[in-house]
Amino acid sequence: MFARERQNIICDLIKENGSVTTTELIAMFGVSIETIRRDLQELEKNNRLRRVHGGAIAVGEMNQFQELSVRLHKHDSQKKELSRTAAEMVHDGDVIGVDAGSTAYYFAQALKEIRRKVTVVTYSLDVFQILNGVADFEVILCGGHFLKKENAFSGPLTLEMLRQLHVQKAFVFPTAVSMQHGICDHEQEFVLMQKQLIACADTVYILADSSKFEKIELLRVAEMKKNYIYVTDRGLSPGLAAAYHKNQYQLYVN
Repeated sequence: MFARERQNIICDLIKENGSVTTTELIAMFGVSIETIRRDLQELEKNNRLRRVHGGAIAVGEMNQFQELSVRLHKHDSQKKELSRTAAEMVHDGDVIGVDAGSTAYYFAQALKEIRRKVTVVTYSLDVFQILNGVADFEVILCGGHFLKKENAFSGPLTLEMLRQLHVQKAFVFPTAVSMQHGICDHEQEFVLMQKQLIACADTVYILADSSKFEKIELLRVAEMKKNYIYVTDRGLSPGLAAAYHKNQYQLYVN
């Protein structure tokens, strides 16, 4: 088999599964590890894949921004699934920080159903309205400039309030997660909030449905870190999940 034909098959496999491992390719083609490494290097050079430890993954695509009202009804079952997984990681008595966005809505609903006593810091009006009436929940709303399209607060006043607080766990909901490009979002005002929420937390949880993995957004919230906890749904391809585990990211799939 010619190298070009083998490389096209590799790209087809990545397109179908999201990733491939070096071990799988060696077994499939019956060639040496050096040959596979050369193939992957050539394909990465031509921007057809990205190499990671133990194999390769698809090149990230730019996400298309949509309004909150649209996002609330998109991938809603996946968001409910991952939100419940993440809510199980909260313990009664915890002090947590919660980001804004469509996943925040489902995460707050899961918290309401599962937990009895939690202190929640947020700048999301949705989160506040869902949790404020729950007995033994204490909700601290960081106010400021109100963004109607996102039903959340932002700006210098919100940032200053966040700086005065400390949380045990921060739950952040970016619009894109990529091993190469990092944790990203589309809204500049929210990126500032997310950065500060991460800064004031002991432990950081990144919640993203499977459609957001290995995607790209214009603005970077943070680099990918091994001590962050990444929570997603069962829609993430097994190959891509394996690539994250292989690269020592703490990925949780229900």
